[in-house]
Order: sequence, then C-alpha cells, then structure tokens
Amino acid sequence: MFEDSRIHNITRYGPSGAEVSGMPEGSVLTVEYTLNGQEYIAINGGPAFTFTHAISLMVNCDTQEEIDRLWTAFCEEGKPEECGWLTDKFGLSWQIVPTELNELLDNSDPVKVENVNRALFSMKKLDIDQLRKAATSNPHEQ
Repeated sequence: MFEDSRIHNITRYGPSGAEVSGMPEGSVLTVEYTLNGQEYIAINGGPAFTFTHAISLMVNCDTQEEIDRLWTAFCEEGKPEECGWLTDKFGLSWQIVPTELNELLDNSDPVKVENVNRALFSMKKLDIDQLRKAATSNPHEQ
C-alpha cells in the first residue's frame, strides 16, 4: 500500500530464545522493515503482548484520493474508528490524516480551532474539504 516499503531482515527464535520465551523454535523473532521511507523493527513477543490504542502509526496524506485509497484498503479487513483512526486486520491502530491537519489546528483563533475539532470529531474517514471549510466558517452559521 505504500511506496518505498520493504522487509530488510527477519530473525527467528533459536533453541535458547525459544526456551526462555516459550515461543516455537524457528518462529519469527524480529522483522526489520521500511514503511513509506520510515525504518522500523517489530518484535514477536508472543500472545501476551497485543496491540492497543496506546500506539498508532500516523500516515499524513497530501490528497483526499490518498486518504480514500488507504482508508478503503485498510478497512477491507480492518475496522474504521473515529477521527481518522482505524484498526487493521492485525489489530494495529492507524491514523489516516491530511498533511494539513496540523496547520488547520495550529491557529491563533480558538474559535477556528474549535470548528475544526468539531468537524474532526464528527468524522470517521477524514474529509479535507470539510476540515478546510470548518477552519474558515463562522461558528454561528453551524
């Protein structure tokens, strides 16, 4: 789903690691990979360590088409949530957001920020045009 993405290395549990962890010998221990140009290392800690909303991966999108494409792909086997968040088929949380969201929220006018937040909190998949409109609207017109 992302350009500039690849797996670099996979390590596996050997006899000593399997004994200590309780994981099967030969099962995946770590995966080193690049996702959209960002490098990561994932560790297989076993079933005791599950994903929660305490961590999510944010994907900044320049266009609504990019938001729509990623949202659709992730939600095929995942679950849409509020405010641009979704959970993929593995239970990992993602935030699919427009790149300009921070700019819309970094405004010296608290009324405009509240308008953007009000719009944001009403959405699942984020809509750039609606967020822009909220940033320039008069709160008494809503």
